[in-house]
Amino acid sequence: MLGKHTLDAGFGQFFNILAWVCWKRGVYFGKVDYRYTSQICPNCGVHTGKKSLSERTHKCPECQYEINRDVAAAKVICNRGVTAVGQIVEEIDCVGVLSGVGNSLDKCRKSSKPK
Repeated sequence: MLGKHTLDAGFGQFFNILAWVCWKRGVYFGKVDYRYTSQICPNCGVHTGKKSLSERTHKCPECQYEINRDVAAAKVICNRGVTAVGQIVEEIDCVGVLSGVGNSLDKCRKSSKPK
């Protein structure tokens, strides 16, 4: 089993290579804050509090939104990324964005799904 520091170094180098490849191909690369993503509701943005690892479902007390905890965290990261680049949309579905062929905005189809 690899140690935590070895894994962190591997991911750090991966992100450096990814940033270089994106720069080389003219594709935007940005990082978002990944902390506390399981404590934020992806639907309304309310801080829902710390959850135990055994709690696998996100349930928002404010908007009653219920979804798998990992999916909710991924949506929070996506929302932070979309906000960081200045796009205001309800949801973005990206297909093949990391392929590096052409402009990534051409590969995203904007959809407004009800929350």
